[in-house]
Order: sequence, then C-alpha cells, then structure tokens
Amino acid sequence: MVKLRLRVGPKGQIVLPKMVRDKLSIKPRSYVIADLKEDELTLRGGLDIEELLEWLKKSRKPLAKLVSKYSIEDEFLETLS
Repeated sequence: MVKLRLRVGPKGQIVLPKMVRDKLSIKPRSYVIADLKEDELTLRGGLDIEELLEWLKKSRKPLAKLVSKYSIEDEFLETLS
C-alpha cells in the first residue's frame, strides 16, 4: 500500500499525482468514484460514459422474450448472481 500526502488548495481541491492517475486510468475530464466511510475517503477510477454503455451492452442479459417470466425484482436478483 502506498500512502501519499496531498495538499488541499484554497478551493478545497487536491491534485492527484500522475502515477496515481495512470494506475487508476484517470484521464482529464473523466470521473472518479469517491467512497466516504466514517473518517476515511477512498477514491477509485470511474468508467467514462462510453465504457459504461459498452459494459452494459455486454453484460445485460436480454429479457424481452421472458418478460412475463421475470419481475423487476427477479431481474435484479438475476444480475447479482
């Protein structure tokens, strides 16, 4: 694990070092996911919209033929398994 000491600017902004951006595949104008738990902040790289749409296309199972068989709750539980 690497610990970094980052300075917070006057507007509350931090700059992520290049090695961190590269490791997390964070590109300019992309998003990061911030997870706040108690007194801890975790950052991780986020998908851009094109990557998210591509992932949804690949991972979502088509249910149009089985609409009467599945409820929304069933579909949700099916995606978790």
